[in-house]
Amino acid sequence: MSNKILIISGPTATGKTDLAVKLAQKFNGELVSTDSCQIYKGLDIGTGKDQPDQTPIHLVDLITPDQKFSVAQFQQLGLKIIQKLHHQNKLPVLVGCSGFYLDSLINPNYNTFSIKPNKFLRFILSHLSVKTLQKIYKTLDPLGFSKLNNSDINNYYRLTRRIEIKLFKHNRHHSISNIKYDILHLSLTAPMSFLYRRIDTRVQKRLNMGFLDEIKNLLKKYNWSHPGLQIAAYQCLKPYFDYQKSNDNLSKKKILSDCLKQWSYAEHSDARRQSCWFRSRAKDATFFDITQPDFEKKINKLVSQWYTRS
Repeated sequence: MSNKILIISGPTATGKTDLAVKLAQKFNGELVSTDSCQIYKGLDIGTGKDQPDQTPIHLVDLITPDQKFSVAQFQQLGLKIIQKLHHQNKLPVLVGCSGFYLDSLINPNYNTFSIKPNKFLRFILSHLSVKTLQKIYKTLDPLGFSKLNNSDINNYYRLTRRIEIKLFKHNRHHSISNIKYDILHLSLTAPMSFLYRRIDTRVQKRLNMGFLDEIKNLLKKYNWSHPGLQIAAYQCLKPYFDYQKSNDNLSKKKILSDCLKQWSYAEHSDARRQSCWFRSRAKDATFFDITQPDFEKKINKLVSQWYTRS
């Protein structure tokens, strides 16, 4: 049974999924998403959820927007998927930009399953604002805080769980798996100005794809306080929907324009944070600038050499 894992990481808008699909098709692989936003059913356009033809992608559409979900739960599911793919002689291709989710699969020796919910701590934290929780977690774990995307940063439940884990005084390291993986980690990069332009274009494209209708349909079943709708793309459009009762069309257009700008800025921030994190933390990764015309050719050569190595 093979123990190889291919990782395609990097900041948002670098084209990770497109590249991952090409490599999966060439090297008998299947995609394993490490995106903390794409776990929610029905949140498709706003999260850029790709469903590639003829290439399975795992760990998307796991829960509904009103459900809670932890990194520990993701880790448990993800490790099972990787094991299953290896038994099928398939190459797991991990793709995404959520640092916590990726870490939970490739560095599984730290097990948080044994850390039980602290009801007293949760009661105290429940009376605090998200901004206060952010400050607490940043103080407790600056490096961990630097991994968070806008969805994680604004998610009360995820912040609470991470604070809970950091404050647990009896941390024990458990070996989840004795398997040593043969990992090839490719991390895509690009100048920030290039990514900003891509993000701005993508925001408009997603709006044209029917993003407002997607939110409208979601609000028939869920509300803005549910975990899935804490994702920045959706929260940035909240002022527009709050203003829908107005008959002032000019004001509506202005508010929509402002919402889209905020959405773009939020993704710009994500791109900067993710880029810094992968540069500082992904020590074993090989970096490729996607603005270079031959980057895919170099990647294919490197993957081919690694894949055929016993």
